[in-house]
Amino acid sequence: MADNLSLEPLMIEDGEFKGWFLSPKQDPYVKLIGPFYYQFDDAGHMRVAMRVDERHMNGGGIMHGGSMLSLADTALFAFAVGDLEGSRGVTMQLDSQFLNPGNVGDIVIATGEVVRSGRTTIFARGMLHVGDKPIMAFSGVIRKF
Repeated sequence: MADNLSLEPLMIEDGEFKGWFLSPKQDPYVKLIGPFYYQFDDAGHMRVAMRVDERHMNGGGIMHGGSMLSLADTALFAFAVGDLEGSRGVTMQLDSQFLNPGNVGDIVIATGEVVRSGRTTIFARGMLHVGDKPIMAFSGVIRKF
């Protein structure tokens, strides 16, 4: 098997995302809008991050809500990765509250948790931050299959 087909996470060795990793499983959409970086916090919860660039801006010059929602949706699955082990899933519901703008150059970090995990559904919630500033609260439901 070629090295570029490895399913091992790619650890970042230097730069602003040193200590984070890239997922070996990135769908075409995430490749288009990412990269998204992943890291476990001290409590063992997954965090997901991205650097905002011109591709992520709306006509008003701030981070497009769709870009924020894409990060939140990806984060839901990262938070639930242990609960999805051996299963696949789709987003059934994604709710959000936009709190502050994101700007070009910002590093946006999604933090959160699984609230409840059942046989067929996973409920999770989180927050997007730029530094200490919350920019979006979100919650969602994943349907396992």
